Amino acid sequence: MTGDERLERPARPDGRSARRGGVRGPAGGPEAALTGGWSRVPSVQPIRTDRLVLREPRVDDAGAVFVFRGDPQVQRYNDEPLRTLQETEAFIEYLLAEAAAGLRRHFALEVGGTVVGLMGLHSWQPRHRRAELGYDIAKEHWGRGYGTEAGRAVLAFGFTAMRLHRIHARTIADNDRSVHLLQSLGFTREGTLRESSLEDDGRFHDSALFGLLRSEWATAG
Repeated sequence: MTGDERLERPARPDGRSARRGGVRGPAGGPEAALTGGWSRVPSVQPIRTDRLVLREPRVDDAGAVFVFRGDPQVQRYNDEPLRTLQETEAFIEYLLAEAAAGLRRHFALEVGGTVVGLMGLHSWQPRHRRAELGYDIAKEHWGRGYGTEAGRAVLAFGFTAMRLHRIHARTIADNDRSVHLLQSLGFTREGTLRESSLEDDGRFHDSALFGLLRSEWATAG
């Protein structure tokens, strides 16, 4: 199960960018932090739910992350599968660099000490107090409610610690599991981008746009 985050990786050696364009940071150019010389901000404290520990990802999680970020089935509606452990390590370093630049907060989802997914808030714009939810969960853990459990914790973190006013999400409209997860978390479908994503089946698919306001989250809670 994945959200259509398409975590923005730097351009590939062949000059092509990832499927979705790069993010813009707040005024002042924190994007420079992604090119080296960035100073780490304090790590977020782990969040514990009934079955999960949500913590900052580490480079030594690469083996576990590669299980789902390198799985074509899991990545069917998401970014291109990672191909090697080295790519996975670079991908995690990129997440950490974006966190240090103030562009996202991201969590590894641990069950019994094993990382089974990633979830976070990216494209963070503090001035507008909004960010986008994205997620990946290894397919052997689909159907166990981990996405809902982690999602509730991440939404609470976003609306309290990050002081967000709005959290939005995008997913391929055909991605029934992802649509169901967002609906279970209280998101409202706000629109459709028609035939916006060319997928591996050679067809253009609609993208569904979802949003959740802090007032709605507080009322539902």
